[in-house]
Amino acid sequence: MSTKSTAHKKVRPSISPLLGSLMQAAKAGSSNPLLLRSLVALDALHRGKGTTALLTLLAQQLLISEELCLSGYQSARLGAVQDAHAALVRLDREVALNGDWKAAGAQYEALRKAFVVYDAQLRSAPRTRVHDAQLTTTGRLLDHLVRREQATNVEGGVCRDGNAS
Repeated sequence: MSTKSTAHKKVRPSISPLLGSLMQAAKAGSSNPLLLRSLVALDALHRGKGTTALLTLLAQQLLISEELCLSGYQSARLGAVQDAHAALVRLDREVALNGDWKAAGAQYEALRKAFVVYDAQLRSAPRTRVHDAQLTTTGRLLDHLVRREQATNVEGGVCRDGNAS
């Protein structure tokens, strides 16, 4: 009886170039957790594996980036960040129509460019300024939600105390 020795090569899972570069950056110690989360979410959208949570995460990070632009960090690139936000809005609308969670073409490029800006901001802005931008963004979102709820209550004829007007 002869036994054949079969040598099996280890099969490495395929990863996207974006995740590969992230892994290299992480090994070099130059990665920022905020940016990493955003880039992983962007990669998932690019692969067609997006979710509402990932879209929300990207939108939040773009709002923080916009706030940093307004504070003077990469202010000349504010347009790129706003273009990316518009691309996310279009993507959200398309998901509602056809259920396709994929950022491709111009949408993906707009998002990619904005996160290059965000990377530069996170590298140059002090942590306290990034934290302030996060707090300002959260405040703006809460104000928006309160205004929307008040408008809904007025349209529905409900006063603040819950009684009909």
